Amino acid sequence: MNRPYRVICHMAMSIDGRAAGHYLSAVEFGPYGKAYEDTLQAYGSDNWICGRITFEEHITFGNKVDLSIYSDEAIPREDYIHPAAFSTYAIAVDPEGKLGWQTNVIGDEYPERRGDHIVTILSEAVSDRYLAHLRKVGVSYIFTGKSKPLSMTVALDKLHSHFGIDTFMLVGGGFVNGSFASEGLVDEISLIIAPLIEGVSDSVSLFEFGNSVDQRIRKFRLDKFERIGPDGIRLNYLSE
Repeated sequence: MNRPYRVICHMAMSIDGRAAGHYLSAVEFGPYGKAYEDTLQAYGSDNWICGRITFEEHITFGNKVDLSIYSDEAIPREDYIHPAAFSTYAIAVDPEGKLGWQTNVIGDEYPERRGDHIVTILSEAVSDRYLAHLRKVGVSYIFTGKSKPLSMTVALDKLHSHFGIDTFMLVGGGFVNGSFASEGLVDEISLIIAPLIEGVSDSVSLFEFGNSVDQRIRKFRLDKFERIGPDGIRLNYLSE
């Protein structure tokens, strides 16, 4: 199916296929973490897409919003796009509206992406008070379903329409990656493999389909590979 946009999934993982785990904070991961970030920035993407947990761990740091200050006045379940002009975007997949945003741009917590406008992908089940908060702080939001699981196809169609994005950079975590992959939306995989073993069975893998409706096998072909650091490797795959 021809789409007016493409999706690149850029990730780092351990030898045993884990996209999350203790190895990410190990000293030995250092050169591969740097290679991951350098490669991400080299793409020159105007956006990046993450799930709620990733944003919570690295951007909002578990901040909670006091929704009691807002009324229960009904807010239509229509997309809200902040009127200011932005050219780069941080896109969060947050179906239940849990992220505690305090501003509408990325700040010093991620210097390489400072100034990216925050856009969040929601379900219609979020509260009116949460929507009121997003509008107050200037976070743009789009709806892609009444409840989980959300449609990532609808999300990308809307993001392309609202912001003119034609290449999306998907950077995890595994369940968000799986949501896109299960809908056949991943066109390219850029993968940095660190020479480390996580070994924890409940650590999230690169792609987790979870409760996705379509769990067909998705096939890719190897496009190129290169050595990274002393013992790592970068692989590039293209969808067939």
